[in-house]
Amino acid sequence: MIQMSYLSRSSEPMSADQLLALLKQCRTNNAARDLTGMLLYGNGTFLQVIEGDDAVVDRLVETIAADPRHVGMQRLSRKTIERRQYADWSMGFERVTESGLRQVEGLRDFGADDFNVETLAARHDVIDSLMQQYRVTHWDPLVREIDAKDKVIEHLRRDLVRARGRAELAGLVLESMTRAARQGSLGEEHLRLCESMLAELG
Repeated sequence: MIQMSYLSRSSEPMSADQLLALLKQCRTNNAARDLTGMLLYGNGTFLQVIEGDDAVVDRLVETIAADPRHVGMQRLSRKTIERRQYADWSMGFERVTESGLRQVEGLRDFGADDFNVETLAARHDVIDSLMQQYRVTHWDPLVREIDAKDKVIEHLRRDLVRARGRAELAGLVLESMTRAARQGSLGEEHLRLCESMLAELG
């Protein structure tokens, strides 16, 4: 089993609709391939970690490299792992924001504008800090407490992680529908988005 990470730039700014479509595709495909990982997006930049079977990950990364939704892919690492670091997520997701970055230990001088391919490629320490922060979903004290408990409590931790992922998806759906409502373009596709979100929450 391996873990691979990469950086890339989006071909154009990603709307909430586009991010939802991307995440739906990732989660569906990754679940079928037994892949897990994390995707951060901000300032037109993707930072992604994928883990799973060597050949499956390698094939996926080649497919991603050819995806027209982004350009300038830079592979950061490819390493053998014994345990998954993102076992709770077929694809975890977080949008990188100025306020969110202020919560990351050791990144007081790192802002949203610094979240770009050039800066991140030269700052692996920043990447490690970011992925560690979002891996524990901003609940560091709670996660440390839960991790010390038995398997029943471990299930609760996983539920909390999934709940954060659902909250991120719900935020994207609301953003998409708000924009459509303001433009007077609410339609059938937005109903399908709501139905999809309700199924996810169920």
